[in-house]
Amino acid sequence: MRDDEPIFGMQISHVRAILGFACREVARTGRPLGIRRYRDMDVVIVPLAEWERLKAMASEMVVSNEKDPGVGPGSEGGRDDVTR
Repeated sequence: MRDDEPIFGMQISHVRAILGFACREVARTGRPLGIRRYRDMDVVIVPLAEWERLKAMASEMVVSNEKDPGVGPGSEGGRDDVTR
């Protein structure tokens, strides 16, 4: 899935009626399906390969943070209050 690819949204009541079809289409097209409940998108159905890719990325981030937990985005050597 590309980052600029939009998520197709659908009301939960409609997804409930066509869940099998929706799952097949997500798997076939590789396009995520956002499920809205009361106008808020709460859940996104993604193809298995995409989920596995995201899970691997999350694992890599955890391992990276365990190696050097003091250094993170937006900080300089772990210090957020750097003055110059």
